[in-house]
Amino acid sequence: MESTVPNHEVALAYKRLTEDYDRIIERQPFFINAYRLYDKLLHQILDGKRYKKILDVGCGNAAQTVRLARHGDEVIGVDIADDLLSVARERCRNFSNVRFMNEDARKLPFPDQTFDCVLSYGDVLSHITDGYVQALSEISRVSKTGAVISFEVDNKWNAGLLYKPREIWEAIRTRGRGHDTREWEGMRFKTFTYRELAGLLKRHHFKITGYHGHNILASFIPDRYVLEQDRRSLLGRMALGLGSVDLGISGTFPFNRCGFNIIVIARKS
Repeated sequence: MESTVPNHEVALAYKRLTEDYDRIIERQPFFINAYRLYDKLLHQILDGKRYKKILDVGCGNAAQTVRLARHGDEVIGVDIADDLLSVARERCRNFSNVRFMNEDARKLPFPDQTFDCVLSYGDVLSHITDGYVQALSEISRVSKTGAVISFEVDNKWNAGLLYKPREIWEAIRTRGRGHDTREWEGMRFKTFTYRELAGLLKRHHFKITGYHGHNILASFIPDRYVLEQDRRSLLGRMALGLGSVDLGISGTFPFNRCGFNIIVIARKS
């Protein structure tokens, strides 16, 4: 059963974060580690390739869109947060092949089989606790046969649970699937298990080709330090050091099942 957290809470949270968003992802070890993996996987997905149409779902401030712009004839970013879209448009102002739309991932305004590459980083599906299945169905609908997709979600099992006894109980109680948890900036997140993701993707005609975790070992450092400490603090430097190890093992079983977050790469069959 999917929960009913209204999506406007997500939009309001990111409105509050708009001014500080770039600073947060440059300063906090958790996000620095995450963006290292984004860069690695984007290189794998984009390097030496050219796509006709690319969709960035939950594009935010266009941190990924600006990179996609160099590899697509047409690139479209969609997001529900107008304030972040203003930042995105400014960031991509020099790219005539990029445009942005204020849209909900659960109801994408595009014809069937439009895109040959779809990206969705930054916990977008985990944010949509009231409609992640619908969002994935929409991504499938607008993806061409053979299209590459890559998206990020929160992982159910990770080392950070060691510091959250209530969440451990919730994870145990919801056997066989993820649970809603981890309130941050007024938002809650849907976590996923590997089996749950594999089943969802299979039902929507996708085959997993890559499964990567970030903040695997770094999650042994409590959230309040990884998410709040400056990268220059002692614990911040420790988290970054562990993050460097994580980057090397991110796609290796069983470590890839243990990241705080998971990034999936799949292909539409």
